[in-house]
Amino acid sequence: MGKMNAIALDHQSIIENEWEQEQRALLLSQGHTSEEVEEIILEMINEYQQEVALDNADIMVEPYDN
Repeated sequence: MGKMNAIALDHQSIIENEWEQEQRALLLSQGHTSEEVEEIILEMINEYQQEVALDNADIMVEPYDN
């Protein structure tokens, strides 16, 4: 099972790197500076991580019934 997890994480890393490269190229082609691109990408990553955390929190929290 550990090997499957490692393969999945490697695959996820590849996808994330490709996404970041595509976003970087798109933003640069739209005239953003390298500094702006870095800031935008970090912002997008942080927003995504917050959404995932909230989604996971919704799954983990049981509704409270009286």
